[in-house]
Amino acid sequence: MEIHVLLKMPPFRGITEQELLPLILTPEHACRLYKPSDLIALQGEVYRSLFILCSGSVRTQMVNAEGKQLTIETLKAPELLAPAFVFSSENRFPVNIEAKERCEILVINKKGFLEFLHQHPVVMHNFLQLVSDRTLFLSKKLNSFALQSLKSRILNYLRIHGAIVNQQEVAQILGVARPSLARALSELINENCIRTEGKEIRIDEANSKRYL
Repeated sequence: MEIHVLLKMPPFRGITEQELLPLILTPEHACRLYKPSDLIALQGEVYRSLFILCSGSVRTQMVNAEGKQLTIETLKAPELLAPAFVFSSENRFPVNIEAKERCEILVINKKGFLEFLHQHPVVMHNFLQLVSDRTLFLSKKLNSFALQSLKSRILNYLRIHGAIVNQQEVAQILGVARPSLARALSELINENCIRTEGKEIRIDEANSKRYL
């Protein structure tokens, strides 16, 4: 773990290396390594410490009682994992967190991090802003599922990501069955809203405006 990586993260901007070192060198903290496909955290598991992704990338997914999976997002280091839940009254992981590649996680004791926030108001301000931004992201995510049609969600995905390459992965991200996604894609192709380029599917902005 490189300290300069942490200093670039939003929560720790505005403090020096000398101010950050006491936090990460505390014996109560730990550095953990994960291989691709390893589960870093399970949905519903008690969240007792702050998890910081120092290297690699992870996938976060929600799973319902029937085993249906919904991919929430992919996070790349450096990043805090589920920061809004570490101090919540029901502090449990809201999602499964799976390593997409080799990951290094710094696990910081919750009490020690809280003391650090009180000692450094700029970090507390940064952390609160980060939690607020995460809440805004989840609010927009909920809106896209509750109020938008599947076709609109597909087109929004294409506007953000540029192309669909792996339909199964996109189906998990959009929270639909693969056949439902394939059917909607076929309809959008017939409507000239999207087009195929080799193995990729891309948007036709001019014809897709009806779904805005």
